[in-house]
Amino acid sequence: MARVPQLDGLRAVAILMVFTGHAFRIPLLWTGVDLFFVLSGYLITGILLRLKEQPERTGYFAPFYVRRARRILPPYLLFLVVAGSLFALPWTRGWYWYIFFATNIPLALGQAGAAALMPLWSLAVEEQFYLVWPLVVRFCSRENLRRVALSTIVLSPLVRAAATPLFSIHLPIYCLTIFRADTLAAGAFLAIAQAEDRNWITRRRYAGLVILLTAGILLALLSLRPNFRTSANSVLFNSAGYSLTAIFFAGALTYVLALEHGIVYRVLTCKRARYLGRISYTFYLYHVAVLEKTAGYVNSPLARAVIGFVLTFTVAAISWRWLESRILNVSLEGWKPRMLPTLNPPNSPRRSAGLGSELS
Repeated sequence: MARVPQLDGLRAVAILMVFTGHAFRIPLLWTGVDLFFVLSGYLITGILLRLKEQPERTGYFAPFYVRRARRILPPYLLFLVVAGSLFALPWTRGWYWYIFFATNIPLALGQAGAAALMPLWSLAVEEQFYLVWPLVVRFCSRENLRRVALSTIVLSPLVRAAATPLFSIHLPIYCLTIFRADTLAAGAFLAIAQAEDRNWITRRRYAGLVILLTAGILLALLSLRPNFRTSANSVLFNSAGYSLTAIFFAGALTYVLALEHGIVYRVLTCKRARYLGRISYTFYLYHVAVLEKTAGYVNSPLARAVIGFVLTFTVAAISWRWLESRILNVSLEGWKPRMLPTLNPPNSPRRSAGLGSELS
């Protein structure tokens, strides 16, 4: 998929939030995962809409799932091998959760596995999204698809609020796909709106800025309350907290997509930010494992974070250079190197050449 340069920068922001949150245990930075969800909803919906427009030429389900497998599986399988060699992992108990991308389920049940594998819960959410959403896009008209996305955004906080008394801990609400669907739907709605009107996002640039500022202020103010935490498992947070996060990042995505110049655009599209965004998938896979291993040798949190970042970045860069980019740049017809065909969201803004690597 051809790249929107500033989206690579947003991926970099997301991975920096997640890494910093885990390295220093800073509240609210866990929401970097939600930014990845919103980005994934936008990008995947755009790809599916484009495939749906010309199924007789490109196919629909086959090219989508082949692309996802080529992007996701090689780094994922290698990570499991590396993690298994570095940590004593109980593969005999629950190996199937990892094979079938369902690690969010045992986590929700309170059966937490090795800390090094904790990031895989969000990968499970996205894989489960990939099972359902392509069917919805394929068989719904754009009007009905927009209604599905909006209904998901509106109903999700109500579903979470109703389900909260059923759970004694916050983890089911936090990591099960049914409760986190609105973050994915928020990105999907933007892709649908852009497909219907190529200028829809451009006209709403400042509306996106107002939305992200308003949602951000509300999140910050509500976070002063002791029951406004993921761990509190309160109806207030489970209903409003996750929704405000989805709205915040949807507003940020709208604003960023409409940018063509300015300091924010320059920061997000600078070479270093774009490269970090490009390797963010593998960086995300390894970062907790590296921090866990580093903690056994380094006591200082700051030194541990710096060393952990450098090591994780190095691993991700090597993986991108020698594994991921080579696989993505190989034709399935005769295994001849070629650039992948562009699959832009329909009527999307300008794109820069390159290979897609959204966190998936």
